[in-house]
Amino acid sequence: MVEVVRPQTVSSIDRATFRRGDYGRIVRPDGSEQWWVRSARGTWIALVHQRVVENDDGTITLLSLM
Repeated sequence: MVEVVRPQTVSSIDRATFRRGDYGRIVRPDGSEQWWVRSARGTWIALVHQRVVENDDGTITLLSLM
């Protein structure tokens, strides 16, 4: 199940989509995306060197840009 969470304050973020406890994506007004994963400690870590592919089963696959 995917929840759509809208920021409560005015910011440059258009919307964020989260799958509970696994990963999240922020979509900015210009259409660019920033993906995040939740670490074992519960903190969010930005994915900066990967390309993220969404799969039909609700998982994501990370591909290296190198």
